[in-house]
Amino acid sequence: MKKFLKNFLFLVIFTLFLCAPAMASESYAELYKNAQPADFELINGIDPYQNEDYYKFAYSPYPLFRLALDIKFKNLTIPAGYYILTPRNMHDRDFVFFKENGKVKYIVPVVKKEVVEPGFYETNIPTPQLTKWQTFCKNTKEGFYKLFKNSSKKSPPPQSFIRTEYIEGNMFLIILYYGSFKYHLVFRSGNY
Repeated sequence: MKKFLKNFLFLVIFTLFLCAPAMASESYAELYKNAQPADFELINGIDPYQNEDYYKFAYSPYPLFRLALDIKFKNLTIPAGYYILTPRNMHDRDFVFFKENGKVKYIVPVVKKEVVEPGFYETNIPTPQLTKWQTFCKNTKEGFYKLFKNSSKKSPPPQSFIRTEYIEGNMFLIILYYGSFKYHLVFRSGNY
């Protein structure tokens, strides 16, 4: 009986191992093709939740991203420049807002949303080596923060990280890690 269970378990694991790459492989070209542009516009380019975020967090909670080349998503062209990337869930769909000077300039749909692996930020975001004076200043600042935390009601923003990579010819991927989620955005380079 034990031998049968061992063989059965081995067969199940082996089958899952062979099928896992087929189930996990996703074509970003297919995701790009199926992604639908935003079917709404924001009044005067104002993010409706922006004031809430700035009230809740001690400072701007979103990462700044520099584009070195023009990128395209379907009929939308985003020129090179500096943008604040802001993930939002609007109309039961996930989008990333590309903001410039506090105004939403472009709205791009998320093609895939996943949970960030535990320990990702600790291993990928470098921690600076502080001198004794810098350590003293940091500890003093954190002490004051803890002392007056209840009166200000502001918290530090979630951790964030941005990764880009080329995929499938002239397409590339921007992965926005924000808090406990990562948002995948697929673009074509502006030259094609």
